[in-house]
Amino acid sequence: MSLVGLSSLSPTLATAWSPTVAPAPSAATLPVATQPALVTPQKPAAPSSSTNNIASAAAQGNQRFLHITQMPGSLDVAPATYEALLDMQTRGGRMQVWEQAPDNALAEVMGRNASGTTQQGRLAGLGSALLGQVASTGASYRQTVVDMAAVASPDRVQGKAADALWSFKSRPSGSVELSIETRSGARVRLSIHDQREPSASGAGMSVEIVVEGELSVQEREALRALASGFDKAVQGLSGDDPKLDVEELLQFDSKAFTRLELQTEMYGKDRDGNRVLTLGAQIQVDGDRRAVQLRSRDGIVKMATDLRQPAQWGTDAQRANAVEHYLGRIDKAAERGQAKQPLVDLFKSSFAAMHSRYDAPHTGVGLKPGTALHTQPGTFGEEDQGLLTGLADFDASITATTRATNPRRTQELDTFHYTLNQSTHITGSSSRNRAVSQTRTAQLVASYHQSLLVSAAPRLDTTSASQNYLYNKVDDSSSTEVHLAYDDGKAIRATVTQAASRSLHTLRVENNQVTGDSTTAPGPQSRHTDLLPLLKRLQLQRQQDAQEADDTARRERQETLQTWHTQVLQGL
Repeated sequence: MSLVGLSSLSPTLATAWSPTVAPAPSAATLPVATQPALVTPQKPAAPSSSTNNIASAAAQGNQRFLHITQMPGSLDVAPATYEALLDMQTRGGRMQVWEQAPDNALAEVMGRNASGTTQQGRLAGLGSALLGQVASTGASYRQTVVDMAAVASPDRVQGKAADALWSFKSRPSGSVELSIETRSGARVRLSIHDQREPSASGAGMSVEIVVEGELSVQEREALRALASGFDKAVQGLSGDDPKLDVEELLQFDSKAFTRLELQTEMYGKDRDGNRVLTLGAQIQVDGDRRAVQLRSRDGIVKMATDLRQPAQWGTDAQRANAVEHYLGRIDKAAERGQAKQPLVDLFKSSFAAMHSRYDAPHTGVGLKPGTALHTQPGTFGEEDQGLLTGLADFDASITATTRATNPRRTQELDTFHYTLNQSTHITGSSSRNRAVSQTRTAQLVASYHQSLLVSAAPRLDTTSASQNYLYNKVDDSSSTEVHLAYDDGKAIRATVTQAASRSLHTLRVENNQVTGDSTTAPGPQSRHTDLLPLLKRLQLQRQQDAQEADDTARRERQETLQTWHTQVLQGL
């Protein structure tokens, strides 16, 4: 197999290709962390017969696998060095061009994925490969692979590759960026720009690692440990049925990192062939807060959790029960307001992910001197937790894209907006003298068109014959307040107050004429329950159980707490 070397020349010069017997570059001759030095441009030699044969083969699509060892820093800087790595037959007259020697694990993944046809497949494994690269070297790095139409001269290769890189970054089909700040003050940014749609300049992908500061051994290993979680997050957000799968990513090493941010954008085409954003995601995590925002054509999902009060966090089983309850409430709200299922699924996966696990300190008994009560796990007893959700405080919302689906009555908009909130206030000087109040709210405001004949949405146009439908407006709200207080370890207050209101306004239209207008609103409901006697009895039972080790009584007490926990979650 013959090898072909390309002279280093400016794209403004016509350059002939000349054969050489130099060995192909390898990892030993081209360090991963550095780029090869530029070769000083030389005056091109007269083309030989063998050179002409190569150029002729190039024009017919029998191309060399080329490697651009240095891309221009901007499109105005042209010098570059080219080396032919091996002979290969290209398919359909196309060639693959690399920015640096593809001699590491990251390039192997890029080369494998570059022929993929789905966004999820093209991004598979790239996140973990990037983290593996920076964990191994601790240095910045950049690589690009371009799949483009075969050309017969290196200056044209250089120009088309530069155009392709510009296209990747300005109009990608998918982009990913992970930013991390370390305890030592270093910053790491990993980025992926992918273009799966063939264009005039070609398809391909570009990755980059930017390291600011020096990474310690511990930080580099912590980066490596994020690999699986990073991949799962990217795969979840780039699939045809996207979801937020960030449980592993959220469990980053808080001893090594102080902040993590993930941003992704996936693009597709609408019915007219125009480029549109199919899903954009932004996830921010630090020691105090988690926040996520997802944007799609169907609407926006937002959620934030407050991690500053570990005292209120329940057991894994209690939190799982609370999450399952909330997911059920989301389904009921979506059904009542006729929300689109893909957007609802994104909301549910986000809610579950944000409460999947909390990075809590080790559970202890009592308080450390000078430490705020709300920061200490173990502050609350079983009775407290039975009347609280066990979840960290949060704000969550889902907002559908507003649409005017009726051309005859454009003021009738299809909308959906649902919010969930929990806030907890903890006071007291010690675990024996404490007070807690937890407030949870939910609100649904929606409007939608409903067919008179079938359950599906009506097909409305400008004709009167299409104007047969119900136009519904929903306005529901609910709240639950829990108040607990202790004096010297004895319960002195335990109340639960629940309220709810529901309203459905329906406009009936037949042949473009309003034939009905009604409102169904049962009126506000409320319920106040004093649980102090129950709380005192449960406290006494716990003390007796500790002395008598009665498993039956302990099981009965746990069942009572579980019952009240479910009732508090359900509301009215």
